[in-house]
Amino acid sequence: MSGSRLLIAATATLLAACPGGGKEGAKTPQPDDTVQVSLEEVGLESASLDRSADACTDFYQFACGGWLAANEIPADRARWGRFGEVDDRNEAALHEILEDARAGKGGDGPVMAQLGAFYGSCMDEAGIEKAGLSGIQPLLDKIAKVKDARSLGAALIDLHNVGVGVAFGAGSEGDFADSSKNVLWVDSGGLGLPDRDYYFKEDFKTKVDAYREHLVNVFALLGRDAKKAAAAAENVLSIEQQLAEATKTGVERRDLPKLYNPHDLAGLAKLTPKIDWTAYLTGRGNADQPKVIVTTPGYFSKLDEMFVKVKPAAWQDYLTYHLVEDMSFALPKKFDDEAFAFEQKLSGVEKQRERWKRCVDATGFALNEALAQPYIDKMFPGTSKQAAIETVTSIARAFAGEIDKLDWMSAETKAAAKVKLGKISGLIGYPDSFRTYDFAVTPDNFAANTLAGTAFETRRQFLKAGKPYDKNEWLMPAYIVNAYYNPLANNTGLPAGILQPPFWGKDRGVAANLGGIGMVVGHELTHGFDDQGAQFDAEGNMKMWWQPSDFEKFKAKGQCVADQYSTFEVLPGKFVNGPLTLGENIADIGGIKMAFRAYRSVREGAPRRTVADGFTEDQQFFLAVAQAWCSKDRDEEALSRLTTDVHSPPGWRVNGSLRNTPEFAEAFQCQAGAKMAPAKRCSVW
Repeated sequence: MSGSRLLIAATATLLAACPGGGKEGAKTPQPDDTVQVSLEEVGLESASLDRSADACTDFYQFACGGWLAANEIPADRARWGRFGEVDDRNEAALHEILEDARAGKGGDGPVMAQLGAFYGSCMDEAGIEKAGLSGIQPLLDKIAKVKDARSLGAALIDLHNVGVGVAFGAGSEGDFADSSKNVLWVDSGGLGLPDRDYYFKEDFKTKVDAYREHLVNVFALLGRDAKKAAAAAENVLSIEQQLAEATKTGVERRDLPKLYNPHDLAGLAKLTPKIDWTAYLTGRGNADQPKVIVTTPGYFSKLDEMFVKVKPAAWQDYLTYHLVEDMSFALPKKFDDEAFAFEQKLSGVEKQRERWKRCVDATGFALNEALAQPYIDKMFPGTSKQAAIETVTSIARAFAGEIDKLDWMSAETKAAAKVKLGKISGLIGYPDSFRTYDFAVTPDNFAANTLAGTAFETRRQFLKAGKPYDKNEWLMPAYIVNAYYNPLANNTGLPAGILQPPFWGKDRGVAANLGGIGMVVGHELTHGFDDQGAQFDAEGNMKMWWQPSDFEKFKAKGQCVADQYSTFEVLPGKFVNGPLTLGENIADIGGIKMAFRAYRSVREGAPRRTVADGFTEDQQFFLAVAQAWCSKDRDEEALSRLTTDVHSPPGWRVNGSLRNTPEFAEAFQCQAGAKMAPAKRCSVW
């Protein structure tokens, strides 16, 4: 792979003990087998370290303490970290592309013209003020006609067709029983707060109060007097509280077999006789659906009751609020300002993001594969893709070797696991071909453009139901700073957006690259074998491929991880939700292990080892893991994520996974019993 070690001639003298307990270096190097360089020369950051911290007590502080001290959370962010830094770099590049497109400097092709028109309409604040509510008025008029279950269903069709997710969600996804086909799924949805627990837990009482105030303010902006605005707010809250009561918790939603409840249309009609599904599917443009998966039958039974028990006027208020809230950015400034005022109370952010940044996001949301094309040309040279492919290959090879070494798994299950691993494919960098967006975009009507963009994507997704499942479709834009594993396709996606420092770089050392992007790749590969991914076979079907006794051992190992992470305190008296974050924690621990094995394999037989500011290559690997996750959260954000996020907080993603990695303790010579070298470790892979 690219990112080979730096061959810099220097005298070889290794520094002694690392301040705070961990020791830099496992042996005294000889002049002929080491190269002395700086951390920066291998792609790491000395300024991000806190050498006063004990690496064997709190490695996250040791690796990131300097960064944490030097960085404040920007006023317009609830979280700030390395992902945000990379995202800002990408955002600046996209901004330049879109400003050129808007000014007609990006060429005369249809893609740049479409991008320029959409972005320009978003930046046209005067035009937005002049348009007022005209862009959404036809939908408001449809909502005003709700008087019974039939007219409510008609309004839901129109709102769902433009991506306003009220009452429930409906869309296509692969069939768990036959991943070669798309099938229609219907799911709970329609809440205005981040999670169903917000409506019931004392921790979030102030957020519910803020939401009530926000609802009153929105209806006042729509012209309601104080009494009517307050009544409308209570109508919205009442509907959402009823929906929330029937909504599964985040932990319950991790039980995938219980989400898979197939119905035919007759069975669906029996479950929800007040909802006209034939009319709904026809109105959504995909009527012939012999199979529908209902994630939460109890939710739809409750919704069916509400179709007739909730007064039409209350439904009108509920639908009106969600339409206005979803479209607030495309409406006059008073609506956008009110939406942000509520966001401030919800997340603790202090300042609204600059408009151009939000317009970059909006353009990308509507035209992501169009925007990806000039981004790739500008930011992702061709050699980067091949280097990333080699990284994925090396980690998959390391994973296969680890499967052979497992002492708790039978030969039969090992063979099946290796078959699945061997069939995992990688989508690297960007798609081979890009989508065409065949909807009209004008430079002077942002609301219309927004609705057209969401309608296009919503229809594209909905029309997949009943058709073959495309396992090569990208699920993220190429410029996004993220990665994923898709169990239904048994593939990983590694977008170009994340293939840059502090995750990856063609001039970084091998240890730094495999600690950074290698951990990300290993994490995604391990998702194929976490508590959820392990339920899908090599073809992407939810099917038991394990020997029963092996699967019981696997679950017990996962329980160890869940129990351990549940002891990690994030805020005073508030802990990581081990069951909610189990899949991500398994992937973190396994991903680091696989990336470390791959790094060792790549460096095997190297004539010289690089010592960077006293840190051995093994230590560089673990520093790279940690420095990719340096991050800070506002308290409001941290509390919210403990309820809604399936990932552990960044500090615990580092310390939690590395304390379960014996090679880390060996690299930093941590004494047995230290916090980063506990007597009991938990690991699955």
